[in-house]
Amino acid sequence: MTYVYLCEGTVDGIFTGIYDAWSSRLGHKNIRIEVEEEFYGAELFCEYRKVETDREKAEKVAASIEKKIGYEAYKMVYRSALSGKQGRADDIYRFLILGFAIGGCVLERLSHPYVRAVFERNRNVIKELQHYQGFLRFSELANGILFSEIRPANDLLPLLGEHFTDRFSGENWIIYEVGRKRAALHKKGVPFILMEISQKEELLEKLGIWDFSEREEELQKLWQGFVDSIGIKERKNEKQQKQMLPLRYREFMREYNSSGF
Repeated sequence: MTYVYLCEGTVDGIFTGIYDAWSSRLGHKNIRIEVEEEFYGAELFCEYRKVETDREKAEKVAASIEKKIGYEAYKMVYRSALSGKQGRADDIYRFLILGFAIGGCVLERLSHPYVRAVFERNRNVIKELQHYQGFLRFSELANGILFSEIRPANDLLPLLGEHFTDRFSGENWIIYEVGRKRAALHKKGVPFILMEISQKEELLEKLGIWDFSEREEELQKLWQGFVDSIGIKERKNEKQQKQMLPLRYREFMREYNSSGF
């Protein structure tokens, strides 16, 4: 019999699933952890157990990783839990089974399939995060709030929230993630929060605003004019442009999209 723990796709959800699975004492080889959103149907000879996300359990798992394997391992596992690739919950569970057994040296076992899987997920998340840290564009709304939209492959909103809280701590800003329908909201001087928002229009309606500020519209025109003016037609290299700035990052960039909202 295989016991499948179905958890939420958040970091807290995955860590809670790991806590419940470990505490069950059913034997690691008899357990599998899956993200509920990625579950497509029941299998024979499996018992499915729904995991209710519990912040306290998740914090205990996080503390155990830091204490028994190390802070670097915790950060790697945390970022891997934000991966958009399927199978991340069970990969992390298998990684921790080994890590709790041998300690921090688990990070050196890159030939081990579960260590390699977590390492690759972590690297992929970091790479996309660095791109969005450079490519993300804020626009000023009429009420002064800075607004941005993203559509990342990985769940970057918690990491981008931390980054821009540090960088723009004195600003009111919102980052809306189109695919996962969530937003990071920051009020100057306080930590950001994550909120489920079904549609961008719902968010803008709550803010009571639909337009850019006059200054923003002028800056967009100036910026687009600057981008056009510095281009040299004879030296245009679209292939190299796509290598330096892949198409999927351009969806909400004003240099390529002047249609506003």
